[in-house]
Amino acid sequence: LASIEPYLEGILERFDDIEPHLPWILENIDVLAPYTGLLLKHIDELILYADVDESEGIVGSKYALAEQLLPYLEEYVARLDQVGPHLPLLRPHISRFLKRGRFAKISPHVPRLFANGQLPLSISANADVLLFYLGWVFYVPLLPQLFLSLPFAPRILAWLARNLPRRFVRRCTGVECSVDWD
Repeated sequence: LASIEPYLEGILERFDDIEPHLPWILENIDVLAPYTGLLLKHIDELILYADVDESEGIVGSKYALAEQLLPYLEEYVARLDQVGPHLPLLRPHISRFLKRGRFAKISPHVPRLFANGQLPLSISANADVLLFYLGWVFYVPLLPQLFLSLPFAPRILAWLARNLPRRFVRRCTGVECSVDWD
């Protein structure tokens, strides 16, 4: 309660957004309470991760996605100011991150990506493309550490994210594709 009390006014201001998720929040209050200030500051980005749509292929309760990401909260909350702008862009691709334990493999390398400042948003917007073409890298020992230790690694990833073909990755699922054959 002591860690939540200073932020009570902000919580009450955003209560309409928080209230539908209150049972889950109360269930996980021990984990969430120490980070109340940062979580409240980035509530707009984080609220996108609260609900799961059936079409996403994430099995479980309404909060299955939040449950899967909760163990990584402590790791990411310290970088929430840097990671925050990327959260809405990553949301459509989160189910791909959770497949085959990719999220657990990528998480240790996130600090390296943000080491030199802000990460280009194009990397997050096209995360599905990068995972499709470069996902194998995380299965080769030491290769992620070597690549991500390069000071220009974020620039390379941003260039690849913008220039790799998307057609094979997205296959126009979930959107209407207009193809002109004439």
